[in-house]
Amino acid sequence: MKISELVNNIECLEKRMIDDGTVTDIVYNSKLVKPGAVFVAIAGLNSDGRHYVPDAVTKGASLIVTDGMLFDNLKVSQIRVLGAREALSCMAASFFKEPTRKVYVAGVTGTNGKTTLTYLLEALWQGRKTGIVGTINTRYAGHVEEATHTTPESRDLQNIFLKMIENGVTHAAIEASSHAIYLKRVENVHFNCCIFTNLTQDHLDFHTSMEEYFSAKEKLFTRILKQSVKQDKLAIVHGDGLYEEKLIKKINAESIPLATYGFSNNNNLYPKQYVLNASGFNGTFLWDGKEIFIESSLMGRFNMLNVMAAMMAARHSGVTDKDIVAGIKKFTHTPGRLERVNDRSGRHIFVDYAHTPDAIKNVMETLHELKNKKLLVVFGCGGDRDPTKRPKMGFEAARLADICVVTSDNPRTEDPDQIIKEIIPGLDKAGIKPFDGQKGFLVEVDRKKALQKIIQISGKDDIILVAGKGHEDYQIIGRTKTHFSDQEILRELVQ
Repeated sequence: MKISELVNNIECLEKRMIDDGTVTDIVYNSKLVKPGAVFVAIAGLNSDGRHYVPDAVTKGASLIVTDGMLFDNLKVSQIRVLGAREALSCMAASFFKEPTRKVYVAGVTGTNGKTTLTYLLEALWQGRKTGIVGTINTRYAGHVEEATHTTPESRDLQNIFLKMIENGVTHAAIEASSHAIYLKRVENVHFNCCIFTNLTQDHLDFHTSMEEYFSAKEKLFTRILKQSVKQDKLAIVHGDGLYEEKLIKKINAESIPLATYGFSNNNNLYPKQYVLNASGFNGTFLWDGKEIFIESSLMGRFNMLNVMAAMMAARHSGVTDKDIVAGIKKFTHTPGRLERVNDRSGRHIFVDYAHTPDAIKNVMETLHELKNKKLLVVFGCGGDRDPTKRPKMGFEAARLADICVVTSDNPRTEDPDQIIKEIIPGLDKAGIKPFDGQKGFLVEVDRKKALQKIIQISGKDDIILVAGKGHEDYQIIGRTKTHFSDQEILRELVQ
């Protein structure tokens, strides 16, 4: 592909073209530049790509794309654009041959539930060649790559989709984070359907307000899904809630086909009657007026919502209702989402990724309904993230807990003791007192020691929730990332 072909579809504000060479790659990291590559100078969270333009030129870049002023005295073609990230996305889609035109693509966004939904869809697409891009990893055709972001940069994402196509993938699901939508990573992805799970407090260290957070999510539907070239598009939205109601109005205003799910009977899909227990749930659901019986080993009302959303996307993608019922019944768990750790001593131990107030609330309420004896929880809050949610998480963790152990999560560059101090007011608000040997809260900043403590003070038939890290097998202290798995440590402690 020639440079002129590549830039044909982007809005150029200014050009300095020296030659029309063949493009060998598109990169946004100067370290990856090879002769003939186009270097797009995007602004990162910690540095500005414009600072690395000289390095890119030295390494043989054939074109520099920037949304800043062009550089003087550079013997290389340059283009100034309105937005470097938009340009990167558009050029990447062209360079990698518009791969999402050739595969069914489901996008999932929302504060909670994204990962479970993609795993559910993967299970319901059994018998088809599938691809998944998400928080835990990217996987397709036997290839598995650990995730560094929930949603990769647009260049990498388009390349992933091309590799999926080359490996015969026909159905793909992608977690679309608010960061990714805001940073244009999913622009030029041609979605068949997009799913909205919920919106609760998270990422306010990045977004300035809940309204800005909502606005990022909304654009997945009102701009990106709307612009998709797919003919039979569908927006799938959890229909019960204020932000959900607001999104539904915006989707309807754009005349995008819509289907809703939830617990109220004004949704297209809702439970008519159901039973929740420690084995999961089962019940009769009404789907556009027709009854369908569902059994699942997933626990909690929040997982009922995840299942309903997956059912809608699966049917839209061509899965029969019979196969949907069978696939949900067969599906067991998502890594790090209410994941059981077997204990021969009779404790009921669960590891969950819950790291927002709403997620902690949902999981604690689910487990509280099941408890025979005590409910114990270990949790912390991440450093360098929204501090306003710390007391709220403390409140939701302590509100239903008999024993609460407050510890570190990923403190990153913050003082873990200070993070814990900001959690404590939430415990006080919940009315939980310092541990007296039977009930209350205690603090153990060392996460491994906190897990040891929770095992020591718990007994047969107690329920233990270890929250915050879920599938993560590392801990970040300062800028150092070391191996740390809640599941591995718990198995050692209870064997």
